[in-house]
Amino acid sequence: MFLDEDHEALEAAELTKQTLVDTQERMGMMLDLMPMGLLIHTRQGIIFGNQEAARLLQVPQSEVVGKHFLDFLTTHAEDAARQMEQAFDGRISVEPTEAEVKTAAGETRTIKLIAGALPWEGNPVVQLLLQDITDLKMIQDRLHLLAVTDELTGAFNRRHAFAVGHGLFNEAKAGHRKLAVAVLDVDHFKRVNDTFGHAAGDTALKSLTGSIQEIIAADPSSEMTFARVGGEEFMIVFPAVEPAKVLKICEQVRREIEERPVLSAAGTFRMTVSIGLAWQRAADSSFDALYSNADKALYEAKSAGRNRVRQDEREPELRQSLTGQ
Repeated sequence: MFLDEDHEALEAAELTKQTLVDTQERMGMMLDLMPMGLLIHTRQGIIFGNQEAARLLQVPQSEVVGKHFLDFLTTHAEDAARQMEQAFDGRISVEPTEAEVKTAAGETRTIKLIAGALPWEGNPVVQLLLQDITDLKMIQDRLHLLAVTDELTGAFNRRHAFAVGHGLFNEAKAGHRKLAVAVLDVDHFKRVNDTFGHAAGDTALKSLTGSIQEIIAADPSSEMTFARVGGEEFMIVFPAVEPAKVLKICEQVRREIEERPVLSAAGTFRMTVSIGLAWQRAADSSFDALYSNADKALYEAKSAGRNRVRQDEREPELRQSLTGQ
């Protein structure tokens, strides 16, 4: 009788063991079906990774175990480590971490990380949920680019430039620094459209944009903002740039536009620009007032014969800094 009971107990134990194995296998299959990457992680390293995590990291699923998740990150590793540590301590992070992962194939992907503690005997264990948001980020970046740039020329648009201008104006006023604005207008642009056609006019605006962007790119420390603010009207915002340097850059822009031929399907031609320049004054109540002063200087440049730079010199302190007298 005892032998029969021992045999039955052994069979029950074996059945229980097999059931546990089957449960683990089924659980693994279920986890592999998850649309998000899942890593089970100790402080030392990964002890389980599902198929989506292996795909995201571009590592064979059998080789995920033993590696450390932070070793895959190329950005925001400190934020991810902080979130993991909070999970190990049983705390919940309010915000997920977005970071870039460099896969074994050298590809960079953007992931969103959510970490949470797991009830586990022995060493603390956390689960890391990984969501691939690379395509979403690309769409967001593209939408942002469309929102701040001019479709034809690729320069910033008026809305973005004025948002930047208002912010810089307030910063300059609080820090007692001078902000400068240059307003550019293509001389006799209607003649270009009437003579060579609107397509050639578009080409001319693109050529102008390319010329100015090259000048700005050559001096990244000045942090200038260049935008198309109207049909053939453009603006450059100079934050905390010395007046003499601002004048030099404006003259360089004027000369470069004058000397560079525009190549279009309808023919080759040249164009010129008039530039009005103004510096932030104590009496200016807003960026709009500063822009208006630059626009008035532009009108003076056109009235004086076009193809020239005119500056607002109504502030004695400014005239002294420009002339050295």
